[in-house]
Amino acid sequence: MLLAAFFAGPFIQVNGRPWLLFNIFERKFIIFGAAFWPQDTHILIFLMLTLFVFVIVFTVVFGRVFCGWACPQTIFMEMVFRKIEYWIDGDAGQQRRLDALPWNGEKLRKRLLKWSVFLGISVLIAHTVMAYLIGMDRVIALVQSSPAENWAGFFGLLAFTGVFMFVFTWFREQACLVVCPYGRLQGVLLDKNSIHVAYDYVRGEPRGPLRKQKPLVEEVKGACVDCSLCVQVCPTGIDIRNGVQMECVNCTACIDACDEVMEKVQRPKGLSAMPRRRGSPRGRAACGQEG
Repeated sequence: MLLAAFFAGPFIQVNGRPWLLFNIFERKFIIFGAAFWPQDTHILIFLMLTLFVFVIVFTVVFGRVFCGWACPQTIFMEMVFRKIEYWIDGDAGQQRRLDALPWNGEKLRKRLLKWSVFLGISVLIAHTVMAYLIGMDRVIALVQSSPAENWAGFFGLLAFTGVFMFVFTWFREQACLVVCPYGRLQGVLLDKNSIHVAYDYVRGEPRGPLRKQKPLVEEVKGACVDCSLCVQVCPTGIDIRNGVQMECVNCTACIDACDEVMEKVQRPKGLSAMPRRRGSPRGRAACGQEG
């Protein structure tokens, strides 16, 4: 639904105007059909301050839910590029084996196919973003004309395509960890009542794998079977068992993976959950929580 809204946005007209337009070149902004010019800067500042306060309040209450469920970076990475990568290269294990293989016909074919599809999607995203900046009509005219008639627009599209290709092909989650300021602000915006993903330290520790043949005297172990699936499915590669971390985007993939394991070993679910108490840095946020 969010992808459909993104690609349909430049085509939506309200009273003969684009639904959204952020033309920084001509200093013209259209938000939900209402036009804002340089003399309306005070209104734009008020809207930006309102948005900033909303982001702060939203983060304090719900944590980084936006990052895991609505951020364009996450949506395109998880719902488009990574699914295509799984379709062509296989799952994570198959991808590692493919990377380790020497260059042969199969590896070359898969790489060319994946990069070609990624390039085509990057071109499509670049044209859509350009439409939000200069309008869909001008983008269509730019595509239909020769690059020599508008070198600035042509190189702009090339630059956008290169950026998206670089981000979604190689940089990926580093954009959330290194570039995005929202991730850096998370540490100062969350408090002990914010919703976040946490590991039940008391119930899970000491962790250890299950064994089919149990000895007569066995060390008492916690609910965590130390399968590391929560780490493998994490898009940012963190271990939620180490406590609340800046890299956590609240995608809850670790919760789903852990619940599936708990069902298989016939133990209560909820070892990793979203409590409303932050707790100490060692992951004791869900201490005492059952199920």
